[in-house]
Amino acid sequence: MSKTEIEEFEEALAMLHAAGVNAMVCNTPVGVSLSSAKCGLPTDLGDESIDDYILIPKVLAGHHPEMFIPASGDSMEDAGFEDGDLLRVRFGNMGHDGDSVLAMIDGACTVKALFTDEYGTKWLVPRNSNYDAIMLTEGMDFRILGSVVGVEKASVRAPSRELLQSIRRTRNKMRVVKKLSVEAVDECIVKIGDQVKHARQWYAVQRKMVDREVAEEGDMINFCNRVARLLPEHEHLPVAKELSRMAVQSPCEGHSLLRLHANCHEYG
Repeated sequence: MSKTEIEEFEEALAMLHAAGVNAMVCNTPVGVSLSSAKCGLPTDLGDESIDDYILIPKVLAGHHPEMFIPASGDSMEDAGFEDGDLLRVRFGNMGHDGDSVLAMIDGACTVKALFTDEYGTKWLVPRNSNYDAIMLTEGMDFRILGSVVGVEKASVRAPSRELLQSIRRTRNKMRVVKKLSVEAVDECIVKIGDQVKHARQWYAVQRKMVDREVAEEGDMINFCNRVARLLPEHEHLPVAKELSRMAVQSPCEGHSLLRLHANCHEYG
């Protein structure tokens, strides 16, 4: 945002606060995994890699790591968790009696309400009378991964990553691209190294490499390793996690840095 846009935004917030509206800025990303957490029988959680991000106000973000995980099944329907809802799980939060928790039992994950009965026995209790409670015994491989602190209801909202990938595939088909050799790409990276001062510029370079089919979509780790190998003394080496966050938050815009080198026929 430009200075003027920021000032206008701050003025709008001040007006809302003056009117008694507790407006908050959604500026803190929380990861979204497409691997479901079963609201039914226990199931494998699967790959916990981040597939998307949802921005929430910083004041609502906890001190423990958080992730949105899709719910699957109907055993927690009385708690308001429906199939496809995004459960906001705060990891490391062990939960108290009555809390909905994400638990792992014998290597499989499930979402249930935690409760201790009058005999001191702990249970995972469904919020649907069609399912039985699960008694936690000493011989069971059991642990609580975190507690559910919120829920985003299922909607028609499409993941940002899927939309961007579709747009980029279409954009690639709309133009004829001359594929560069590995050596030519390395030469270009070295030649622009002194001009790159921050992560967003490295992200722009990686995006253009994907467009020119000399880098894999979303493969930030190999890109970062490649830059580190070519420019080991660079003061602003790219970080894979940071570039991945940029990939789902905003499309890459053109940048003058992408005129890598005349012999590379430009990346633009």
